[in-house]
Amino acid sequence: MVMLYKANNHCLEGRVQAFFEPTAAVHKHDTRQSKLFYVKKANTSHRLLSITVRGIPIWNGLANDITRLPSLQQFKQRLKSTLLAS
Repeated sequence: MVMLYKANNHCLEGRVQAFFEPTAAVHKHDTRQSKLFYVKKANTSHRLLSITVRGIPIWNGLANDITRLPSLQQFKQRLKSTLLAS
């Protein structure tokens, strides 16, 4: 989740950041999911295990108040408390 937080805040290296594409970049029209990451199709069993296929749906399911926190430390604390509460 930390990697996805960094991708959401554009804090990753360029090549790594390119793996996490916002839905707004794929669909030129306005959608409800425009602030989420686009889940790319997996054609191989190896890709099914990657963070871009398994992690992005989990990230997209998190509440906006968690994903929009201003610091990584706050994000980690809120994510931990949310996961332990459920």
